[in-house]
Amino acid sequence: MAKITLKNVALPSLLTFMNSRFSTHIGIFFLRWVAKFPFTFIYLLADIFFLIIFYLVGYRKKVVLTNLKNAFPEKTEKDRKTIARKFYRHFADLMLETIKMRGMDKNVFHKRIHYKNTEAINRYFDEGKSVVLLTMHYNNWEWSCSLPLVLKHHILGIYKPLHNLPFDKFMNQSREELGIEMVPNLLTLRRIINATKTNEKVLTWLAGDQTPPEFHTHWFMFLNQEAMFYPGPAIIAKRFNQPVFFQKMEKTGRGKYQTTFELLFENPDEVSEVKIMKAYIHKMEDIIREKPEYYLWSHKRWKHERPSNLPLNL
Repeated sequence: MAKITLKNVALPSLLTFMNSRFSTHIGIFFLRWVAKFPFTFIYLLADIFFLIIFYLVGYRKKVVLTNLKNAFPEKTEKDRKTIARKFYRHFADLMLETIKMRGMDKNVFHKRIHYKNTEAINRYFDEGKSVVLLTMHYNNWEWSCSLPLVLKHHILGIYKPLHNLPFDKFMNQSREELGIEMVPNLLTLRRIINATKTNEKVLTWLAGDQTPPEFHTHWFMFLNQEAMFYPGPAIIAKRFNQPVFFQKMEKTGRGKYQTTFELLFENPDEVSEVKIMKAYIHKMEDIIREKPEYYLWSHKRWKHERPSNLPLNL
């Protein structure tokens, strides 16, 4: 039997602490420092990052190419590799732009993002109505933290908390600087109920294309593949009869974006949850097929397999 001493018990624990909490705080300090750099240097770092993740490391290349092959079986292998390369270049920009977000004020956002037809949503605020805004992990969704600059509603950014609590806190502090309230996904319903009781007009912002935990039961076709979805967007919209919008973000240049808002359902209580989700999914598919390089292909979106006893909503 191995001899138990204070040294061989405490040392592994200390190393674990150093490798997690200590390294995370060092990383956060570095990110705060990088965020202060001008955009010219930010994109120089992005160019270097692209070379590392694409050529040297090959970050999740198998996942990316598999996702592209399944989503676009009609394309040639050469075409899919071209899309993959463009994706990694955009992904590198996205990572550095997300870091830079920490050092951006409202004037910088106004120069970098053009929000069109905001009156389509703001009129519901004037009418005393809350709304649901659906988007996806496409282009730079993180810069949607600037929505309070152009929309009248109090914005609830729904997110899935990270396991790394210090980094989770760092990210949410960056997102909340301009007025968004970040709400953990498990607390979404409670927060909206409270807003309804106090007559607070809120906009619930959801990027609902993430993979939910395996116990969820809502399956749809998404990019030629069976995919599980969170039912939350449709449940919230129907329960509170809040108009449902879709946010489209287009890339107009390096570090430049344009966002438009499209009304999907004005009275969601008149349609089924399935119809709401299918409209959302079809809108995402149309945008992704137009310019696929801007979607988050490195995400393991289709990692679950539908059980035979669960229906597929076609």
